[in-house]
Amino acid sequence: MVIDISKLSVYSRVMCLSAVLCALILASGCGGSSSTNPGPGPGPGPTPTTATQIRIGDAPADRVIAFELSIGSPIVLTPAGGGAAVNVTVGQNRIELSHMSGKFEPLGVLNVPQGSYSSAAITITNPEMTFLDNSGVQHTIEGSATQTVTVSFSPALTIGASAGVLSVDVNIANSVAVDGAGNITGFNFSGTSFTFSNKVVAAENAQEDEDGELEDITGMVTSVSGSSFTLKAGQSGAQLTFTTDSTTEFNDGVTDVNSTLNQIVKVEGVTKSDGTLFAKEVEGIENENGAELEGLITKVTGSPATSLDVVAQDGIGSGMDDTKVGASFTADVSGAQYKVDAGNIDTSGLGGIPGAPNFPLDATSVKEGQRVEVESAGSVPAANGTITAEKVKLQQQALTGTVSNFTAGSNGAATFDLNLASDGSSYLTLLSGQILVHVFQQPGTDNKFGAISNSSQVRVRGLLFWTGTSFNMIARRITNP
Repeated sequence: MVIDISKLSVYSRVMCLSAVLCALILASGCGGSSSTNPGPGPGPGPTPTTATQIRIGDAPADRVIAFELSIGSPIVLTPAGGGAAVNVTVGQNRIELSHMSGKFEPLGVLNVPQGSYSSAAITITNPEMTFLDNSGVQHTIEGSATQTVTVSFSPALTIGASAGVLSVDVNIANSVAVDGAGNITGFNFSGTSFTFSNKVVAAENAQEDEDGELEDITGMVTSVSGSSFTLKAGQSGAQLTFTTDSTTEFNDGVTDVNSTLNQIVKVEGVTKSDGTLFAKEVEGIENENGAELEGLITKVTGSPATSLDVVAQDGIGSGMDDTKVGASFTADVSGAQYKVDAGNIDTSGLGGIPGAPNFPLDATSVKEGQRVEVESAGSVPAANGTITAEKVKLQQQALTGTVSNFTAGSNGAATFDLNLASDGSSYLTLLSGQILVHVFQQPGTDNKFGAISNSSQVRVRGLLFWTGTSFNMIARRITNP
């Protein structure tokens, strides 16, 4: 999604127009006289703008397994020093947030006027969520069509001269209403539903999620121009343009930029210092006749598995649209290959991914509660229909819990047990019956939490494996809940 903001504020346009009118009035009053009396000087120039990448992510609610909404246009920014508000024109979008837990995904790159802002007014349209009750039964709730909330910034949000990444974290727990028994009853958006942060784009070899790193961006390539391509990312509708060069790696059916047209691809990359998106690796998934669907496994049939029931969180390709997010599908996996989508996870020293006994993934070890991508040469069917899987890929997901049995290793590595919610409200507990996950923190794990010890409350995003008796997770990122 590419968003344009007028480069000229309302105040500047008024000043320029006033200057022209004054000049005309003075000229008219002179009656053709040769007077050299000077008119007013030029008005102020346009406000400088900065390339700013907008990203969105999610602080989860444990029971919610699909949470989608659209952001209406415009988003209205209020300058901290006073003056006319800045309208940010937002393109058509539909965003599923629960799969973004512990991760931010880009929605577009826009030019934002430099300065400090004290608040933003955001309009939310047509929210919908799917959640599990105490018995693990799915329910879906639709919210009111339109609601506008104001998010205040303290300190003020500053857009400087260097390209940056503006992250919007949607707190689902602060956006739902619950009764005294903890049952979800509806939506409750407010200013506390959103947290904004802005960081300058980091050096390419040091980028992380919040300052430029691009991890596991999946979408359909809609156009190609020279060494660049544009893709529509999943169901968000984000139109993202990536540049490439001779170092870009193409694999799994795509060989160069031109071969990506009308293909579903996955991109790993970075953000350049000028704000442009660069693809380091492009992996082919399916052509335009195929589809990919991402979601949580709610049921495994057979041992080895012959089919998986999946609640859709995202997807793209033939037959896939936003009405199918939150719906259930049956994936026929009788002939599927099983793979791990490791992304930028550090797997050093773990003996191979996948790999028994700690990190297996096949038809005998796939488990309820895991998040997967189903790739198919055919279309996504109607809700509750069956899709034939060519590949089942394990995807990253996030879990929240309390640390126990923490054991520090070397170079930042550690292991610990993550105890899920004691009231049994974690989606993983409700789907699998398990209450504990053994976590492998790697030297390359992005630890945003800080010093971890027993009793720490943390959120871990990573790859979840079922050993046959317990869950193991390789941590990609650790944050505050």
